Amino acid sequence: MYVTVSRFLLISFAVWCFSFSCLATESQLKVNEKVVINGLAFKGDLEVRRDKGVLHRKHADIGVRLPLTIKGLTLGVHYRRIYKLEEEGWALENRPYVQLEQKFKGSNKFDWRFRVRQDFRDREGKGHSKRSRLRAKVILPSRVFNAKPFVSHEYYYDLTAHQLSQARIDLGVTFDKFKTVVPRVSIKLVAKQKEQWQTSSALVLSLDF
Repeated sequence: MYVTVSRFLLISFAVWCFSFSCLATESQLKVNEKVVINGLAFKGDLEVRRDKGVLHRKHADIGVRLPLTIKGLTLGVHYRRIYKLEEEGWALENRPYVQLEQKFKGSNKFDWRFRVRQDFRDREGKGHSKRSRLRAKVILPSRVFNAKPFVSHEYYYDLTAHQLSQARIDLGVTFDKFKTVVPRVSIKLVAKQKEQWQTSSALVLSLDF
């Protein structure tokens, strides 16, 4: 009962924070769906982001993951459609991308995941650009409130501008499956390179079905 109540309170707190943007400059809600057919994983997700109570970004993503001959290695091919709120209204970005992800068990039963991703971005009013992303993620074996903590660190390199454009750290916990959903709560810390480096944070609630 204690674990169930603790999980309920933490998720409820995350929902409340998403509504009122507490603890972070931004709040995000993400819903993920995965279906496996003959070894192929078909994945889709929907995400919305709010900044100070204003919805400013939303996207839909669909793709397929193909297991390769090396154990734990998968190839992903996706398409993401993104809308960002600009002064003139909603601006569209079409973003197909491909990725390779390697999963393995490390020492002390740590669950490691390394991912490299190539984005092909077509942004309304900004033209075409390409970006490479490299992420390392570790899921810890210890449990907190019957949830698994995780940490990830990702770098973004702009191949058009030839510079590091963004760095990101995620700290969070993934709860056990509850009926048909796996909840995840995390804090995202981001540094972006524009005219100078700018930092922001976001509270993220993810629901995996």
